[in-house]
Amino acid sequence: MKKIFLSLMLAFCLLPQTHAGEDDEHITLNTGLLFQNTLNATFGYEKELKYDNAFEIFGEVGNRWAKDPECGKVCNKSFWKNYYWNGGILYKKSLVRWKNSTLRLDLGPVAGAFRGDYFFGAEGSFEYSYTFTNGWKFALKQKNNVNFMHGDTFRNGFTIGVKIPL
Repeated sequence: MKKIFLSLMLAFCLLPQTHAGEDDEHITLNTGLLFQNTLNATFGYEKELKYDNAFEIFGEVGNRWAKDPECGKVCNKSFWKNYYWNGGILYKKSLVRWKNSTLRLDLGPVAGAFRGDYFFGAEGSFEYSYTFTNGWKFALKQKNNVNFMHGDTFRNGFTIGVKIPL
């Protein structure tokens, strides 16, 4: 009994402490479709905080396609004319935590450019993520962007992606 107790004490002292998801870091990759004919791709860095909250620094590129007046449909030359890029910081507040998954509310500012016009805005979204045993996460996100000072004011839609642990 004495040997078992001493072995356990030694193991607790020498082995590193572990925390459930605290201070985890991920590279995030998402892609999806947003309202009004928009193709979107997002990449970022996410760091988890205490109590399952997190923050993310991200960059985003996308394209809003429209019919070409010359050919009457979406053509190659008109497809990439309404591109945008932006970046921002999101605080991700944990709403619900299950055994292997989390539902979060993401809020934060964004800034970028749409066809050469600069804009700023805000993002509010819901994110559901499921954690696999190897640390990878599957993420499904419902995005809501409100942008100011240009014609592409509202962008709403769904993205799907992965979070790769660092």
